[in-house]
Amino acid sequence: MTVKEIFDSMSYGPAPESSAEALAWIARHGGTFGHWIDGAFTAPGKSFVTANPATGTPLAMVAEGGAEDVAAAVAAARRAQQKWARLPAHARAKVLYGLARLVQKHARLLAVLETMDNGKPIRESRDIDIPLVARHFSYHAGLAQLLPSEHPGLAAIGVSAPSSPGTFRS
Repeated sequence: MTVKEIFDSMSYGPAPESSAEALAWIARHGGTFGHWIDGAFTAPGKSFVTANPATGTPLAMVAEGGAEDVAAAVAAARRAQQKWARLPAHARAKVLYGLARLVQKHARLLAVLETMDNGKPIRESRDIDIPLVARHFSYHAGLAQLLPSEHPGLAAIGVSAPSSPGTFRS
């Protein structure tokens, strides 16, 4: 076998993931998404089209957040944080482990959505990004479980707001 034949035999075939489930999920939501605040999607206000960068095909209309959206999200998070802080460590761990399990359960859908939205290879979304999301929830669940024994007296102090590239539009 020649070197070329070896490399040709190692080439990647098409990914078995289909976009059908992801497109059906988008369609079930009417193709338009508000913000997820206080346990529900908000009515979308000012929105923009998100498109599959590989094909240019529009995927959905997505709400563009503004100061009022941020204020509503922070207010909802502060209300939820009060209840969360009163939960015992094992109850917080249970919720976080549950989130990790949901990410694992829906990993294929999430990976395809991620790939369709940003154009990265499915292998990266499926094998790295989505498993890392589940791992982060599991890791923090473990920390929550150990909190009383490892850091007695440590208490939740408030709400934080992570952001990532592409979160804000100018």
